[in-house]
Amino acid sequence: MNEQSTVYTAFVPHGINSKHFRPIGETDSDYSEFLEFKKVFTDSNASDFIVFWNNRNVRRKQPGDVILAFKEFTRLVKASDPRAKVTLLMHTQVRDENGTDLSAVKEVLAPECSIIFSDQNVSTKHLNFLYNLADVTLNIASNEGFGLSGAESLMTGTPTVSYRDWE
Repeated sequence: MNEQSTVYTAFVPHGINSKHFRPIGETDSDYSEFLEFKKVFTDSNASDFIVFWNNRNVRRKQPGDVILAFKEFTRLVKASDPRAKVTLLMHTQVRDENGTDLSAVKEVLAPECSIIFSDQNVSTKHLNFLYNLADVTLNIASNEGFGLSGAESLMTGTPTVSYRDWE
């Protein structure tokens, strides 16, 4: 018996507003403000490569593992070019009762690494600037699908490194 069935599909938008999260280029209305933002950041944090991590400081987001992985990344970069400077920019609370004291983790695990904590609430515009400033966005959260920071990052044209446990 040969029965035909109909399959219906629909698109449900995920909710990343392309007017808020976008690449900032020369023709963008926020370009001048972004250049000033970038200049202020780079004047105090000269870096050749910026890794951005935008998550809540909770265990499942694995912020300590991020710092440890960044330490190894820094070691590998310095082995190939001792003058290279890489920075981890962590946009999160430095201390959280559901997470850890990230400044203590940095001091114990990676005191020689350039790790900057951005713990102030920022506007969507300035969050977009942070994604545009970065060379890559990192998200290795466990028990999470792709993640909001990865989606926002890709909307800005900044590549992501994500972890997926297939078990």
